[in-house]
Amino acid sequence: MKLNDRKKGILKEVVIRFIDNAEPVSSQNIAGSANLGLSPATIRKEMAELEELGYLSHPHTSSGRVPSDKGYRFFVDNFIRKNLSLITGQKNDTAVMVRADISRVINREMEFETILKKSSEQLSRMTNYLSMVVAPAIYNTRFRHIELLELSRNHIMLVLITDNGRIFKRNFLVEGLFNYLDFQTTANIINSNLRGRSLSDAGIENIKISDSNAYLLPLIKKIMETVKKCINDAPGYNSIYIHGTSSILNQPDFLEINKIHALLKIIENEYLLINLLLNMSEDEDFIIRIGSEISEEGTDDLSLVASRYHINNQPSGTIGVLGPKRMNYFKVINILNAFIANFSEIFS
Repeated sequence: MKLNDRKKGILKEVVIRFIDNAEPVSSQNIAGSANLGLSPATIRKEMAELEELGYLSHPHTSSGRVPSDKGYRFFVDNFIRKNLSLITGQKNDTAVMVRADISRVINREMEFETILKKSSEQLSRMTNYLSMVVAPAIYNTRFRHIELLELSRNHIMLVLITDNGRIFKRNFLVEGLFNYLDFQTTANIINSNLRGRSLSDAGIENIKISDSNAYLLPLIKKIMETVKKCINDAPGYNSIYIHGTSSILNQPDFLEINKIHALLKIIENEYLLINLLLNMSEDEDFIIRIGSEISEEGTDDLSLVASRYHINNQPSGTIGVLGPKRMNYFKVINILNAFIANFSEIFS
């Protein structure tokens, strides 16, 4: 059954009021709304029909009603998604505040992992929910350059830097008599041949060596073996940064011990969280998953809002917020969008 404008307006009021107060909403609560201009009796009748249609549920201990998963989904699809362009396309007060707050604690001079860790902490503090930031897969990054540092005779440190600023360091021993100029020449040869190439297919076969530099081939082979070791030693997604367990547990939605146990079980499963954040189609800017849409079990009381962040205009990692279904979706998306924009600037 297609909802008429009256039912849509009442459902919207129920969801917004429940998000604000975490209390079941009665017809009397809504009757005073200037936007509807309906009597309590009319509202009560409409709410009963919305319950029959599955958009609202009726807690046994209260005369009021709360949104069901179907009600939240209707609210998100009709009042959130249709306004995403307005939320993400304007520099509103929230975006300005978030940007200023981030700039106080995060800057591009920090190490890559430090930026992600601090970002998850800031995101949790701003939303009061659980925040998650997934680092980019090394296979999705590109070669920027290497540096070679001679620690002692034949003992070399390789510093590999990717296009998103990640740094990998490996020590190795090299056979043969090579001097400082040889190391510089070798680094220049590799950098000029591999710069901008995906790390997943960067190999010695991509490197062209002149006859005059042929004597450097053993050194180049050793370096490329070490580069491959950096790639192979790093898992597909290096890490997930999670913060805000105490914040989400303080929400009134998680007072019952069984709900706390279910929530902690989800939070402790990093593999599940990473998969949740990566389960996005290519054409989605944001995903909003509600209750059982998130996972088969244990997520009935949760909602997930997530988005990819881009580095050098390429989708890299994912950042998300896990909170109660009663979360303030407008606020979370606004803050998340500001974080993503800031990520793009810092890492570019």
